[in-house]
Amino acid sequence: MTAIGRGSGCPGCPGRPGRRDNAGVRRPSPIAIGSVLVAVLVAGCASNAASPSASNPPPSAGQATATSATPAPTPVEVPAAACPVPAGDYAGTRYAPHPAPATTRLPASVPLPAGAQVFGTEFLPGSVSYLLGPASATCQGALASADGGEIMTAVDRSGSVTMLIRPGGVGPSTDLACPYIPAVHAADEAFRQGRVFCDHPSADVIRQIPTGTPSLYAAAVLVPGHVKDPDIQGSGRDPAVALYTAQAGSDYANGQMIACTLAPAQRDVCAASLKFFLATQAQIRTQISAANLTKMENALASFLAATGPGPSLTVS
Repeated sequence: MTAIGRGSGCPGCPGRPGRRDNAGVRRPSPIAIGSVLVAVLVAGCASNAASPSASNPPPSAGQATATSATPAPTPVEVPAAACPVPAGDYAGTRYAPHPAPATTRLPASVPLPAGAQVFGTEFLPGSVSYLLGPASATCQGALASADGGEIMTAVDRSGSVTMLIRPGGVGPSTDLACPYIPAVHAADEAFRQGRVFCDHPSADVIRQIPTGTPSLYAAAVLVPGHVKDPDIQGSGRDPAVALYTAQAGSDYANGQMIACTLAPAQRDVCAASLKFFLATQAQIRTQISAANLTKMENALASFLAATGPGPSLTVS
């Protein structure tokens, strides 16, 4: 499996020439929608009683005050296929590969498209992750036990869906979203004392997704067909889409990402994979209000709808 990252401690993550594992050498680091309650007062016509309060009489016999609630959308229980982690990834630890629960909940905002499947694995006790990809794919997880890197990749003949859950180490985590999120770029420059090697092809289309929350960031990325972005695995043939999220400080960032390089015929699966990641897997979601998270989901959906096949690949 080929993973994503620049100098990451994750197994198989390709590094860039001249990149090292901290500012000089990178170091591993320990790193509702609420129901809207509508009160409906059912009041009958007032009687002809002459009273100062006749314009607003109490309900008469046979009349009632009823309260109805709009129920919240119900998540859907779906099966989760296995995404095994090789036993060798646990060498030197007291842990062993462990499957995720056989089912998980799919948010109502992320319907499962035809030909899609949710995959799951438990990297470490209490660390369960899920990835949405093509049902025809083979999924595999990878654990860098030395620094906590965690990756899931679902691959089929047309491409892949890759999720970087934990890059592993403060350097890789700070580097991850550097090319795509300005606040992370600034943090990376401070961390590496100006020696930053993060860029992206000029053809990439990047949209910042406002979080409405200080220090939390997200950016959606489109890599057009036949453009190779070295930080997005599988780009260079068909169009690829990715979502980067991060919590950034002045000189550090905790980044995550998901990228989909499936063929255009499976663009619905790509869109669902990114939406599922934002709604259920991205760490920043736990610090964002339900209202702001809904706005983010809508902004992401708008970006993905605008980046379909054809001449509309110019998204500001």
